[in-house]
Amino acid sequence: MFEISPVFYYVVAGYFIVILSIGFWAGKGNKTSESHLVAGRSIGALVGGAALAATQMSAGTFVGTIGVHYLTGASFMWFWPGLWAGWLVSAIFVAPKFQQFKGVTVPDYVEKRYNSKAAKVIAALLIIVAYTVYLVGQYVAGGVLLQTIFGIPVVWGAFITIGITTIYTMKGGMKATTYSDFVQAIIMAGCFFAAIPLLFSQGGGFAYVGNFLTELDPTITGWSFGFKDLLGFGLAFGLSMAVAPYELARMYTMKSKKTVRLAIGFSFILQAIVGISVALGGMAMRSLFPVLGNGDSASPIMAINVLPPLVGALLMVAILSAIMSTVSGVMIVSSSGISHDIFGVIKPNATDKQKMLVNRIAVFILALIPLYFALNPFDMVQFIVMLQASLVASFFFAVVVIGLNWKRATKSGALASMLGGIATVTLWYVIGKPWGLNEVIPGVLVSIILLVVVSKLTKPVPQSSLDPFFGKDKDKKEIAS
Repeated sequence: MFEISPVFYYVVAGYFIVILSIGFWAGKGNKTSESHLVAGRSIGALVGGAALAATQMSAGTFVGTIGVHYLTGASFMWFWPGLWAGWLVSAIFVAPKFQQFKGVTVPDYVEKRYNSKAAKVIAALLIIVAYTVYLVGQYVAGGVLLQTIFGIPVVWGAFITIGITTIYTMKGGMKATTYSDFVQAIIMAGCFFAAIPLLFSQGGGFAYVGNFLTELDPTITGWSFGFKDLLGFGLAFGLSMAVAPYELARMYTMKSKKTVRLAIGFSFILQAIVGISVALGGMAMRSLFPVLGNGDSASPIMAINVLPPLVGALLMVAILSAIMSTVSGVMIVSSSGISHDIFGVIKPNATDKQKMLVNRIAVFILALIPLYFALNPFDMVQFIVMLQASLVASFFFAVVVIGLNWKRATKSGALASMLGGIATVTLWYVIGKPWGLNEVIPGVLVSIILLVVVSKLTKPVPQSSLDPFFGKDKDKKEIAS
């Protein structure tokens, strides 16, 4: 428990007022369930890029990654190239076709591409399961953050974190989530970038911090992780980011294919600023507080006990922003899986008003379910996030990336790929990662093999299912451009 400056309360209160105002403003324009879920397809490149970055930079970045750098040092930075490679795959092979398709949810793509309502429902269920794991990580981070500051139980920290997020997500939908993410991304990048010089000044300068850490443990400034570990981290984040449903859903909200590509470029800039900042911040905190019991507490202690009150308050808001932006994005995607994909299949004649009601109920329920798991002991936040990334990559990478670029992929192949991939990741994780391989590697390999082999042995999908993604013969040149 640290003494908190009144400035902190003013800044946090102002932040919550701004975010809730965005939610209520955005909610006024949501006349249909489609506009609620895709923001009227009105989002531009700058706002869209900030939203992509804010959603990706979750508690795993601002609490978990700082914690990992605090404990292990610089070498963990090498997971970022894997993540950015995933973004490039998305920009080249995935995002433009998704935007062009004009769907509402990611399972909409699965249904149309593979001509299967069953595949759509399974995709929606798998998204909900994987993102429940993801929400656990965000709730743990929120609990750790507020417990460190106020000394309150983790569960109350989680309640406070999700309470505000649930309100503006239920009211404003994807438009509120996108514009609040824009604000949150600017706060995240700006605050962490500004905090690093102050942090190193407190630590005695870059040279002193580097020398101290090398003497404390040479692996901190050298190689704490081996090649196999870093390859696993990079693949887990990169393969999942190329097809992450909460990012793909953003593609539907943007104006054009060009907008999508520009948005991904803007998100790169924000992520690079944050990636460098959190690595330096975690290592600077290790020099100032060498024996913290939990690496995840490094970021809140940095804000409260090291930085000047205003900068520290803004930094705490940046961490809350990271958590809330990801929680809102996950809630939108998971709740739409229930209201649009599952409920829409069960009751195809449901009215728009009924779908909106189901969506809001789903947001509320999905906000509560992970609380139970967040109260039980888990690994550090970043490793919870990494497990979620492996799950998403295992059931979606093949059916999205290969499915969008290989006409022969079939319904049976997609079903086998999704179920086989997630089963492999789960089994690999439970039996303790044989040979030290991250679970994403066998998971994605099995899903790719199953998609290709089963598709070769089964009946092709109708041409009408291929046309939105590959175009009719006369449209191929236009689509390729």
